[in-house]
Amino acid sequence: MERIMTWLKLLTSEIRLILAYVVANTQSALEYRSAFIVQVISMAANDSLWLFFWWNYFQQFPLVNGWKSTDIVILWAVSACGFGVSVAIFGNARQIPTLIMNGGLDAYLGMPRYALLHVCIAATDPAAWGDIIFAVGAYLLLVHPDPGHIALFIILVPLAALIYTSFQVLLGSLAFFLGNTEGMSQQLFGALISFSTYPMDIFNNVVRVLLFTVLPAGFISFVPLQLLRHFSWPLLGILLGAVSAFTLGAIALFSAGLRRYESGNLMGAQI
Repeated sequence: MERIMTWLKLLTSEIRLILAYVVANTQSALEYRSAFIVQVISMAANDSLWLFFWWNYFQQFPLVNGWKSTDIVILWAVSACGFGVSVAIFGNARQIPTLIMNGGLDAYLGMPRYALLHVCIAATDPAAWGDIIFAVGAYLLLVHPDPGHIALFIILVPLAALIYTSFQVLLGSLAFFLGNTEGMSQQLFGALISFSTYPMDIFNNVVRVLLFTVLPAGFISFVPLQLLRHFSWPLLGILLGAVSAFTLGAIALFSAGLRRYESGNLMGAQI
């Protein structure tokens, strides 16, 4: 029981730290209010244009392989909102390769909390709020969900955000072992975003396997869509297992690389 209470206190403390960073980062972005508003509106407009393309497509072909226009709305809503939450809260995760290569991690290693958490929450992308606003608005206005589906949507979005963030950490942590992976990380993360907004049925079986393993787009969009269509406890368990696997894998790879990074610094100091 004491161990459980200790873990709960630790979790509460970490959540408070994350919320404090979110508030501070948002206030910092609002110092340039006009630029902040322009970025948010631009991102929401960009998402809306893509959704309009799919809406127009389904006006011509109302049913494609069992997919309807509302399914595309749900797909985009979960994907965009998950991405928005990830970048708004853990916006600095994309900088991990750069921090590794230029020694920028040194600033985080002396902090009392886990270095990876500090690295990820140290910055935000203001445009992410445009994704969140678009996603919530599209889901509520075009899908007309009942309270149960709204609650499920609220649960699924953070899970999608964790997969986005974990994937960025995994890609960034490769820089510990492979050198500068910034370009590769950006390309693969861009591919993840793109594949998470397309209907899964347009891909063949080999690609589908890749989209649940190498690029976990299926767990960001397709599985949440199935849960919002027809809820299933086993399917939710599979999603939670995938999120846990990618999150723990990202932490493990970063920790392994961090030991390598620290060892490199000590060797340099001795020389």
